[in-house]
Formats: sequence, structure tokens, C-alpha cells
Amino acid sequence: MPLGLGSFTRAVCNRAHRGLYAGRKVLSGNQISDDGGNKTRRMWKPNAHNKRLYSHILDRMVQLRVTTAALRNIDKAGGIDAYIMNTPDSKLQSDAAVELRQRMIRRLLRESHKAGQQAEQQGQQQEQRGQQLGMSPAAAAAAAAPA
Repeated sequence: MPLGLGSFTRAVCNRAHRGLYAGRKVLSGNQISDDGGNKTRRMWKPNAHNKRLYSHILDRMVQLRVTTAALRNIDKAGGIDAYIMNTPDSKLQSDAAVELRQRMIRRLLRESHKAGQQAEQQGQQQEQRGQQLGMSPAAAAAAAAPA
């Protein structure tokens, strides 16, 4: 069982695990004819479509199967990144969404690690320049900072 999907409180149809369905599921009931009132069993399926949504964190298009309700939720949250990162696993109810969240988290961690390394390298370069000019490390950092 994928990460975070063990805490479901209700059953979810299998197709909802492959996309963002926002709690929508297959409903069933009767289709009643106008003339005789005859009842015929029928099903109402979620209004799901294959969509490509742009992720700013991943910096690429992500193809997902989403319902129109999920698209409204994504717009309300401010984009696919905000929706995936801020919605709890129990409401996402999707293997695809949890996997996408993991990719986003890995990307954010990788970028923050790179930023930390770059800041450390810049600090070392400033110290070297200061030593070449005969300044203290604090004075070299102050001189290198933009005004």
C-alpha cells in the first residue's frame, strides 16, 4: 500500500486511485420513464477528463485524470502545486496524487540543498577576497554585500 493511503475512512473506487477525483465516485439509482414510470437501474459516473496541468515546483506539465470538481478545487487552492501540497492524504485518496506530492517534496529539498551549497561557496569566496585584500571576514562580507 502506498505511503499515506492506509488511513482511508471509506472505500474509494479503483479508478479514483489513478487521478484526482475530489471525493467523486460512481453513483447508482433508477432511470424512470416519463410515460409508464418504469424503473431501469443506471449509474452516474464522475465527469473525469485527462488534463495536463503545469507544476511550478516540477517546472513541467503533469498529465492527470481529474474531475471537474477537482479542477475547481485546484483553481480555488491557487494551482496544482498548492492543491497537492496542502490537501491531506485522506482527502486526496489517490496514488497518483501522493506520488506527485513525493516528487514535489524531493524537488524542493534538492533545490534548498543546492541553495545552501551556493550560499556556502559564496561565503568562502568572500573570505578569500577579504584575505587577499587584508580585510577581516566581516569587513569582506560587508564590502561584498550590495548597497
